[in-house]
Amino acid sequence: MNPRLAHLLVRLYPRAWRERYGAEFEALLETGRGGVGTAANVVWSALGERVFPTLGGSMEQSRFQSWCVRAPWAMFGLGPVVLLAAAYFIACFILWSGWKIFMPEADTPFVRIDGLAIPYFQAGRLIYFSAPIVIGWAIGLVAARQRLKAVWPAVGWILIALIGGTAQIHASRTGVTGGFEHIRVDFVMGSSGHGIPDGLFHALVILSVTALPYLIWRLLHRANFLSAGD
Repeated sequence: MNPRLAHLLVRLYPRAWRERYGAEFEALLETGRGGVGTAANVVWSALGERVFPTLGGSMEQSRFQSWCVRAPWAMFGLGPVVLLAAAYFIACFILWSGWKIFMPEADTPFVRIDGLAIPYFQAGRLIYFSAPIVIGWAIGLVAARQRLKAVWPAVGWILIALIGGTAQIHASRTGVTGGFEHIRVDFVMGSSGHGIPDGLFHALVILSVTALPYLIWRLLHRANFLSAGD
């Protein structure tokens, strides 16, 4: 591998890790086989080391890693669902509060907006639409870091994809104009399109996007392992 590229890849790791393993690992990269697969594995490993450091990690991090092994149903099933519910709550609160602040007389917040309302509502939209993807990627990162099989991560991906694909936000106002604003999240499959219900189609898209990085990493890791054994 090119020495400059090897140095840049090693710099991705935390300082404590570099001080202990950096020089040796950099020399290993320089003398080993390069390629996209090797670089991708190093980047993924460095990202995992920053999230769950093996050196200088806190008691909470060690406890988290232990729970990944002892209770994978909670870490990859219940945990992601709770995180997604929290993200949807924040997104709904932004929508509800923005409705009261910027358009208190409107019957719905889904109207044309301008000024400060644009970045305010866009923040809520970003949280709402990106939460399933970010949480799905986090599932893959944790699973790869803990060297877990894909069974429990797949459970988390499927749950997140189904929730994210079928969730729809509805806003309504009770009584006449000026009444109390209601924001709720419903889970519906929607009308059939592409031969399957829209909600299921969106769930399949989310599932593909969230699981793909982990699957690519597994394939590259296996390819590097096989090439190293030749």
